Amino acid sequence: MIWKQSVCAFLLMAAAAACASPKIGYDYDPSANFSGYHTYTWMPGEQEKTGDRRVDNSQVNIRLRTVIGAQLRLKGYTTSGDKKPDFYVAYHVGVKDMVADVTQHFSDEHAPRLTTRSSSGAPTGGEPQPYTTGTLLIDIIDAASNKLAWRGTAAGEVDPGLTSEERDERIRTIVHEMLSHFPPK
Repeated sequence: MIWKQSVCAFLLMAAAAACASPKIGYDYDPSANFSGYHTYTWMPGEQEKTGDRRVDNSQVNIRLRTVIGAQLRLKGYTTSGDKKPDFYVAYHVGVKDMVADVTQHFSDEHAPRLTTRSSSGAPTGGEPQPYTTGTLLIDIIDAASNKLAWRGTAAGEVDPGLTSEERDERIRTIVHEMLSHFPPK
């Protein structure tokens, strides 16, 4: 009986730890000439507004542009200056408030009924738990055709309690992982 509870608690904590990492993906146009990409600039115009103040602010914009630009420079891409670039870069970000109410059922009536996890990753009781999910898209648009050539995606749980330094590091890690798939091989 106790070993069942221990195994269930271990599995729940392992699943909770796995959920902390965002899901990263990408897609691309196989006809795009990625070997011809050397210079970039940000997509002209204002950053797309979502209507959510948590992401529609200069701190998010500066943080994302700085991190994305740094990762592109590490890959050898340079900004185009006044000349037409080979590709444009854009990002889209969104957050959504959610409520988890997933109860784990056990056949033993004395076993705990665990629902979700706290911000520390520990299992919590059967009460609904609010949380926030976030999505980040990074688009590479071919400047000659103005068509989407590559898109990286990241989606996962957002921790609103992070410090500014922790946010910077989390964004650096996520963007690095996303752009590790650009250009596609």
